[in-house]
Amino acid sequence: MLLFQFPEWSEDLTDWNREMHVKWTYNGVQLSETEFPKNWLTDGIQIKILFPFCLKPWHRFKLQPSHKDPMKKKKGQKNDFCFLTVWGMETELPFGSLRKRRSFFEPIFKELKK
Repeated sequence: MLLFQFPEWSEDLTDWNREMHVKWTYNGVQLSETEFPKNWLTDGIQIKILFPFCLKPWHRFKLQPSHKDPMKKKKGQKNDFCFLTVWGMETELPFGSLRKRRSFFEPIFKELKK
């Protein structure tokens, strides 16, 4: 128990299981999940991560879908995908700048300061 919070491993595992990796060509054509194309080494591939997993110290309560307004979007709502670089980092766009990931410990330290 951290800060008198119960562990939420099941929610983290569910979020992790949602993460998917899809192979794409540089032209934006989706590739087969089971085999690589013949010239993938010279033509290149992109790996798109759908629903990227990020470990959280605790989860926020989510409203039931019936209580949400489906037409209302949050300002600055995050995308549910990103691209993987050669170095294993995430970017918003292929060959784009690196994505800023929030630290796992940042919310914990913030809560301890209160």
